[in-house]
Amino acid sequence: MRVTRKSDYGLRALCTLARHYNREPVSIGQLSAEHKIPEPFLEKIMQELREHGLVEATHGRGGGYLLKKRPSQISLREIVQALDGPIALVTCLDPSLKCAIEDGCPTSPIWEIVNHQLEEYLASLTLSDVMKLQGE
Repeated sequence: MRVTRKSDYGLRALCTLARHYNREPVSIGQLSAEHKIPEPFLEKIMQELREHGLVEATHGRGGGYLLKKRPSQISLREIVQALDGPIALVTCLDPSLKCAIEDGCPTSPIWEIVNHQLEEYLASLTLSDVMKLQGE
């Protein structure tokens, strides 16, 4: 499994919003410049995060983005699923795809276990945990 650029960029932007939690909104321009993320791509990412209830947008002068929940209430699993869909290490675990050998596959049971463990671990980590690792 590889974390997509979208999830990586989304997590970076959310870390900035976590640093600004309970303060002023952060503009898309500021997020883009700080993380060197192309603004149009970041706009799409932030829109998806908004649609999943992780951020809110404010408009007008001084507008920007804010976290909708406390950093300790946003898990890495929520972020990845909001931006990349279901976590699926192999095709047979993605509910939107059909594996040609799904029935009788000798490896799918072990991938289910590993996938479940990954999901649980990502669910146990929050934006607050990421911030602590950064020394904030």
